[in-house]
Amino acid sequence: MNNALDKKTCADLIAGELKDREQQLEELYALADNGDDDAIDQIRDMAYGIDRKEIFTVIWSGGGPADKLELTVSEGELLAVNYIYQDWYDGARLEVEEGSPAYRYAEEILEMMSL
Repeated sequence: MNNALDKKTCADLIAGELKDREQQLEELYALADNGDDDAIDQIRDMAYGIDRKEIFTVIWSGGGPADKLELTVSEGELLAVNYIYQDWYDGARLEVEEGSPAYRYAEEILEMMSL
């Protein structure tokens, strides 16, 4: 029976997908290393697109424990804010909700940086 419960998640599939990609690259690189220009073109054409994002870290405290905000920005637009809390040999990350005080703070920091 094939239903939604049988469907594998991306977490289930990711290791195999990476292995397949790396095998494809390994084969293409072997051909390219032997001078195959078509393989070189295939390697270069594999990238469907390239996104550039910058990550800024606003450090509130250091040592153990430490906490900080991680701001993900693209073309001046704030895409995501994560709160990171770290103690000795442990750490956790939470996505900050838009409209929250921490998110507003991140927006202020980004605005100050663009001056």
